[in-house]
Amino acid sequence: MRRFLLFGVLVLGSVVPGATAGTSSSWSDEANRVCIIYTAKAKREFAAPVKPSELYGFAVKAKSLESQELAELAKIPGATPAGTKAIGGLRADVAEIGAAIGAWDKGDKASFVRILKQYLNDGRPKAAFAAAGAQHCG
Repeated sequence: MRRFLLFGVLVLGSVVPGATAGTSSSWSDEANRVCIIYTAKAKREFAAPVKPSELYGFAVKAKSLESQELAELAKIPGATPAGTKAIGGLRADVAEIGAAIGAWDKGDKASFVRILKQYLNDGRPKAAFAAAGAQHCG
């Protein structure tokens, strides 16, 4: 789950019907299940486009949701090296949005906007999760 907004436009991965649990699953299967749930939560939370005046609130909500998703993904045992790298990328994303929030809190709105844009336009987590076989994440 990532990239909720691109200046008023919702940009999320699709929830794929039929992604159900089997009797045995790999780390990527479990990660996909977690990400499908969090993508649905993000779609509910961010259903309406965000106005510029609402970006700080968006950032706070997005950080909270991504932090929860990160915690769930980190609990899945048996991560491959690619999965560990993808989780690290999501951890960096959470830190990045935290830095944007920190900039706002210090009154540095220009840095807030710059960091938030960087966060929203960064495709590396999605690519890292895809490389780990968790195409519904990132």
